Amino acid sequence: MSEASRLKLIICLILAALLLMICSHIQKKSEMTLYPQKYSEYVEKYSDEYGIDEHIIYSVIKVESDFDKNAVSSSGAIGLMQLMPETYIWLCEKNGEEPKNAFDAEENIKYGTFYLSMLYKRYGDWNLTFCAYNAGMGNVDKWLSSNDFKIEFEETERYVYKLKVAQDKYLKLYYNGGYYG
Repeated sequence: MSEASRLKLIICLILAALLLMICSHIQKKSEMTLYPQKYSEYVEKYSDEYGIDEHIIYSVIKVESDFDKNAVSSSGAIGLMQLMPETYIWLCEKNGEEPKNAFDAEENIKYGTFYLSMLYKRYGDWNLTFCAYNAGMGNVDKWLSSNDFKIEFEETERYVYKLKVAQDKYLKLYYNGGYYG
């Protein structure tokens, strides 16, 4: 191989490597747009206060409301973390506080994270915690009491799956990790 051919090959390899780096950077930026870290001051604060990893909180917000603080579900759940109004009031009472505005980003993240921490303490397993967050503790307790644990709601199965996907994305994009089981 001539010196000129070798030089052309080296230049092509360098250009290919640069192009690959640029494409990878563009893909990561695109994914970060789809999986943002909005409301980070509240997520960080309540992650620390209630001992819930940030990526879990971001994943719940992403799956529940896609970061729309004014979201209202067909079942009446509200805000970023889609709290049912009666659950929000109950959580405020458990925390010794008066309910304020569940649509307020900080208030919703505070009590959504508080609820996740309560559920995790109760079940000790993230899949069960997510099932209870979506379907309620009564349903999860019923499923656990049967001989053959089975999630009875297709919506809850999809919800847990979506949360796993979101967690994986958040871990890879922001926390240098991968699947969180």
